[in-house]
Amino acid sequence: MGKTLNVGVIGLGLIGSLHVRVMRQLPNVHLVAVADADPVRARAIGDEQRCYSYTDYRDLLAREDIDAVSICVPDAYHREVSVAAASAGKHVLLEKPLAGTAAEGIDIIEAVQAAGVRMMVAHILRFDPRYVQLHDSLASGELGEPIHLRLRRQNPVLTARRLGGSVPILQYLGIHDADLIRWYASSDVERVYAQRVCKSSNRPGAEDAIIALLTFKNGAIGTIELSWALPQNFPSGIYASAEVVGTKGAGYVNILDQGLCICTGDGIKYPDALHWPEVNGQIVGDLRDEIAHFVDRTLDGGEYAVSNSDALAAVQIIEACARSIDRNQPVQL
Repeated sequence: MGKTLNVGVIGLGLIGSLHVRVMRQLPNVHLVAVADADPVRARAIGDEQRCYSYTDYRDLLAREDIDAVSICVPDAYHREVSVAAASAGKHVLLEKPLAGTAAEGIDIIEAVQAAGVRMMVAHILRFDPRYVQLHDSLASGELGEPIHLRLRRQNPVLTARRLGGSVPILQYLGIHDADLIRWYASSDVERVYAQRVCKSSNRPGAEDAIIALLTFKNGAIGTIELSWALPQNFPSGIYASAEVVGTKGAGYVNILDQGLCICTGDGIKYPDALHWPEVNGQIVGDLRDEIAHFVDRTLDGGEYAVSNSDALAAVQIIEACARSIDRNQPVQL
């Protein structure tokens, strides 16, 4: 493989369109083509980025001049598209989660291995300097062995209404913290007990909040708290935190105000300043770092920051949470 990675992007929603922009910005990437089931969107982005566009992703995968693809389709299509990409001999950057179920995730991993290509699942918080520095403090032994961990992620109710029940809260929010808490604990989860609350009258049967208690094989315990019940006028799109207490110290991440506050006659808002803000016409932040990492390690053969086994373990944790809720009892992994 040369010094430039020839890529295609499949799925051109919010995240996919950001992937396209970042791919175009990176100096060691040649954006060859994009694909989306919506012909108007595919053509518009193809014209804007001066690349080929397709409505059938298989036509993009058939191109011999593409080395790797970024897959940003809805979760339900991850298995189908990823297996096809691997079979076509393309390296894969797959937006989280790995798949909707662990069984589908295993299918994807096996397809990648059989084809002899490489894959990284895009867990963006592995590239957030706040979460990374907390992990590094643990990994260095500075905080000692983890005793207890707490990961929390809350969204305004508008998020749940926008998704309309199409994606469970465990997949949409929980996958982040399932990955982080296992990464921090440096241990697999052996037992999960989760419960949920459903109170919103405008979304009958849909969960408003989930709290899960996790027991790790190394003896640590942790909780994951998920909610998308914050008021619709909440000034930030997210309120998240991480807390780790170890035998030698403790560490905390607290995300609400990212150092930027905008006050107008319409109210107060705290814009994103780290994930994918635009500075001087360029997308910067965690997303750019994540994609650049995938490109660099694909070109030089180095190890990805997120392994396939890590990505699968995160899906297994949220799947166990769902089983625990359904059975109203703890479950073993």
